Amino acid sequence: MVLLRETLPDRGIAVRIVIDDVADTYRVEYTPLSGGVVTDEWTVFGGSVGYDASVFATDTAAHAFVERVRTTSHDDVLAELAVDTE
Repeated sequence: MVLLRETLPDRGIAVRIVIDDVADTYRVEYTPLSGGVVTDEWTVFGGSVGYDASVFATDTAAHAFVERVRTTSHDDVLAELAVDTE
């Protein structure tokens, strides 16, 4: 189930929080935007480099991570969170 979905055009991505009932976790996922349109190629942050930096045990932690994405500069999001917007 998707708990939150938000487009961040200044970051070139959309983010969402997905509840994984089986694993009892909250995943913060992103997808690149193409011409401002959501591409629906959702993946967790850090997934492209082999770790799940955005899988959390609580709703609060997942929301805090989304807030970090909202408030971190675009370049820092790319560098710190291993986001692929290509």
